Amino acid sequence: MSWPAPRHVPTHRIGLLAPSANPAVEPEMRDLLVPEAALHVARLPVMPGTTLEQRNAAYPDAMAASLGDFGALALDAVVVGLTGPSYATPPVEDAALQDRLSEAAGRPVLLAARAIAESLEALACPKLLLVSPYPGWLTERAERYWRATGVTLVDSFKLSETFRAYEMSPEEVADGLARLAPPADCAVLLSGTGMPTLDAMQWMQGRIGVPMLSSNLACAFAVSRRLGLAASPTLAGCCPELAGQL
Repeated sequence: MSWPAPRHVPTHRIGLLAPSANPAVEPEMRDLLVPEAALHVARLPVMPGTTLEQRNAAYPDAMAASLGDFGALALDAVVVGLTGPSYATPPVEDAALQDRLSEAAGRPVLLAARAIAESLEALACPKLLLVSPYPGWLTERAERYWRATGVTLVDSFKLSETFRAYEMSPEEVADGLARLAPPADCAVLLSGTGMPTLDAMQWMQGRIGVPMLSSNLACAFAVSRRLGLAASPTLAGCCPELAGQL
């Protein structure tokens, strides 16, 4: 018997490790990837009674253990959807962790901060303006991390004095972007996978005058490039400069 072409058999399968309470990384990654790439999600362990700083310190070991939660599912790559733990280490050590995780998994494993670094290199922007939803101590770590990659950090704009990434609205993020005045040879980075960024970036597209990227968008770009996937309409709408390279 002849059947129509199947619509629900993906060409690629991508794993996503997400923090347990992160509300944004899963829906944003799904929208940033093309439909023919399936997204399979596992949650990193809940850590009751811990602070954000303590969780960030514990996440690297949890990442390695959680890769096994996908079982025998034949994944083409895995994205680790959080940025904060990377900021506690120099970029070279962060890259080494990514290599170790990839070797252990037997497939590419992409850390969010390394995906951002790859995206910034692709944009060839020598300057960076950081938009942070983090508390002061984590914003300082992020600033130190990006300076260590060799980019010039022209400014950092804090959306909150406390960690509110999971509670923010797209309107709050857009209001923050509307207050920026980046120089022409700069990229704007909305760091943090739990912050809702896509609506705000699309609303501000063409108004801010320079490329914008977020942690989630960078992850989608980096994994799409690894797997030879095209840019989704959402990725193209938020950052046409990166979409043109897929």
